[in-house]
Amino acid sequence: MNFRLAKSERRTLEKLYRQSKDGFSALATELRTDKRVFHLYNAGVKSGRIRFGLFGRDLLIVALMLQKPVFMKEAIRFVCATLGQVYDPETGEEPGRGLHEFTDVEMKGRSTRYNAAEVSLLLLIVAADYQAKTGEVSLIVQERDALTAAINYLYAHLEDGLFVENPGRCGADRYALRVTYWKDSKLPRRDRDEPAYPVVYTLVQAQAVAALRAAAFLALPLGMITWSQKLRMAADRAVRHLFTTLWDKANDYPLIAVDGDGEVCGISSDGLHMLAYLEQEDLPPEKLAAITAKTHRLLTPYGYRTYAPVQPGYAPDSYHLGAIWPYEQFFILQGALIHGQHEVAAGSVRIISALERIGFAELIYWDGSKLTASGCNPQLWSLAYPQAVDRLFSDRLRE
Repeated sequence: MNFRLAKSERRTLEKLYRQSKDGFSALATELRTDKRVFHLYNAGVKSGRIRFGLFGRDLLIVALMLQKPVFMKEAIRFVCATLGQVYDPETGEEPGRGLHEFTDVEMKGRSTRYNAAEVSLLLLIVAADYQAKTGEVSLIVQERDALTAAINYLYAHLEDGLFVENPGRCGADRYALRVTYWKDSKLPRRDRDEPAYPVVYTLVQAQAVAALRAAAFLALPLGMITWSQKLRMAADRAVRHLFTTLWDKANDYPLIAVDGDGEVCGISSDGLHMLAYLEQEDLPPEKLAAITAKTHRLLTPYGYRTYAPVQPGYAPDSYHLGAIWPYEQFFILQGALIHGQHEVAAGSVRIISALERIGFAELIYWDGSKLTASGCNPQLWSLAYPQAVDRLFSDRLRE
């Protein structure tokens, strides 16, 4: 039986879909650099002004959500054009590492410019989706050098099948940001809110699995056909770590991370989010059941929190340790549909009623009685939500 939105949810989603188009127009921008022109979107507006500009992760995430070839193409072109070329301890740059923030910020004497581990992984996933969707290889061939560098970056970070993040690779002992995947404000259960490097983030590990498969798909047009089997085997090895090395046996739930000090435990939305990057065959049934059994601890009337209450560091108004992010509800929904978890899907679409009330906010807080918008409004990820959900259900109907 297929999961379907309730009629009231569908009506609200249709209204939000129309409203989101105006929001996209407000964030549209044109970038000219090195004799190239890019038609892109800023990440967010706050108090009527651009608060966050161009982010590689944001553009690629929205490309994944919308699956619109024009958007995908521009995101691919931009990230390829700004891909890391050298090792730089100040910015976190490495050859093949995707850009975090085009207009970077200085923090603790370092720059945030390349402070995102997973951008190159997302680039490969979007590039493979683009080729599969359009049947065109011209863009892939045009960006061959950059995409090959992204594959080399991915492969170089694998250690015994684990995608390892380590500032030592660029000659540094830390990054400007505390954490270098999307929940970059703090890591729970760590004294300084940051990992003891090296670190493996479980969500990024799942993204690495999808990126390795994407790279294998791209191997032929990239002239790397001899790599194809090696990349598939690496993906198979990487996925096994999710349910062994990166599994919290005490809580029977995915770990948030493993770093130099050991396991980072916690009931986090990462365990649901990662399902969007995995295939049905990847999950042992008992592990899927264990993940879904914990969803009630994250669930609110408006979707899933980033981090469950009654844990160290939790607060309902914590940016990444308690807030509800509209965009993440899409990936939780997508993962739930892939793996046939309709109750999880139903919990994720509760965000629709929140968006109707507070607009396309970056994140929302729910303290048990009051719903509050926070961050940018509108924010690019949140604007993409209604169009992405509409696309997702339309695709499933066609299938």
